[in-house]
Amino acid sequence: MYRIIENFFTPTEIQILKLESVRCAAKTQSTYRQQFRELHLKALTAVVDFLDNPEIDPLLVEEWSFHSDYTLLPTLHQDKDEALFTATGELSFPVCSCVLYLNIKDLEGGKLVIGEDTVVPQTGMLVLLAPEVWHEVEAIASGVRHSINYNFWNIPLFNS
Repeated sequence: MYRIIENFFTPTEIQILKLESVRCAAKTQSTYRQQFRELHLKALTAVVDFLDNPEIDPLLVEEWSFHSDYTLLPTLHQDKDEALFTATGELSFPVCSCVLYLNIKDLEGGKLVIGEDTVVPQTGMLVLLAPEVWHEVEAIASGVRHSINYNFWNIPLFNS
């Protein structure tokens, strides 16, 4: 289950997210609820609507970024608590995963594949993924694909 919202972010918000993406390019960052920024809260409103659950009150958001020029794009996977899975083999899934496209330019390939569906990325687009959804990114032949990704969690992450 997933939802696409085109033009979710304004050009100004995209510029802010591009700057934020630099700090989470090398490793995943976690931000707890009391420090959520305005753009976390904006994405969270879309999550609440997508899951049709006004009671969602996540403890933290985990964020990281991908840029086709600098980072490897993910193969087939489910978003999960990676440290927990590595240490114990146990699966724990976020409340919702979000892909926020910051810059898509002259992209050939690089589509988000969700089951039998493919999503063609667009700058400003938000893609919401329900827990446990398998997804991957197609190989990129050319162009730029830059995203920042959020996982909203209602429980602490392993080793956090």
